[in-house]
Amino acid sequence: MKIEIGRDCASSKLRLTVDDKQVLSAKADVPSSVSTNHCLIEINDQLIRLKNLDINNYTFVNGQAVEAKTIQPTDRIELGRDRYPLDWKSLESLLPPVADIRPLKVVWENYEKESMALQVSERRFNTLRSVTGLITMVAIVLGITTGRQSRLSVVLYGIAIVVSLLFFVKAFLDSSKFPQKRQELTKRFQRDYVCPHCGRFIGSQSYDILAQNTCCPYCKTKFIH
Repeated sequence: MKIEIGRDCASSKLRLTVDDKQVLSAKADVPSSVSTNHCLIEINDQLIRLKNLDINNYTFVNGQAVEAKTIQPTDRIELGRDRYPLDWKSLESLLPPVADIRPLKVVWENYEKESMALQVSERRFNTLRSVTGLITMVAIVLGITTGRQSRLSVVLYGIAIVVSLLFFVKAFLDSSKFPQKRQELTKRFQRDYVCPHCGRFIGSQSYDILAQNTCCPYCKTKFIH
C-alpha cells in the first residue's frame, strides 16, 4: 500500500492520496516548504518505509533529515524546512483494518480434536453392538457342528439375547446423545471461528487453508497470521 503526501496548493491543506483517493487534513496551515508531491509512505505487511519524492524536499524522522528510511508509527515525522508535523491519525484513517487470526488456530484444533473423539465414540459403540451378532453366530455354529442344541449353545443364545436387550436399551437412551453433542460442537465452532473484525463465521476450512487467504471474504479486513 502506498500513501503519497503533499501540500494542496488551493487550500494549503495536507493532501494524502491512496489509490486515487484523496483526503485533505482539517487545518489549512501547511507551509509552502512542503511540496505538492513531498514524500511517499509504503506499507508492506508490518514494514513501513518513508522516502522523499524529490531531492529538494526536506523530510525529518525524529529530528534527522532522511531521503529514505524504515519507520514506526511512534516516530516523529516532520515535513519541509518549517518541519510541519505529520499527524499519524490522518494516515490511520486511510489504512485498511487488520485482524490477527492466530487465535483461530486453537479454535480449529479443538474443534478437530473434539469432532474426531466424537466420531471414535460413535464407531466404538457400533462395534460393541456387533458383539451380539458374533455370540449368536458362535451358538449357531455349535448347533450345526454337534447336530443338537448343546447346553453351551443354549447359554450362548441366552447371553446373546441379554446382551442384545442391554444394547437396545443403551441405544434407545443414547439415541439423541451423539447428534446433540455434534450439534453443540458445531454451534460452538460457528460461534468462535469468526473474523476478529466483523464477527462473521468464515467457513469450515482448516486453519492452514484459512491462513493462505489475505483477507476476510466478507469485510475484506487484512489477515495477520
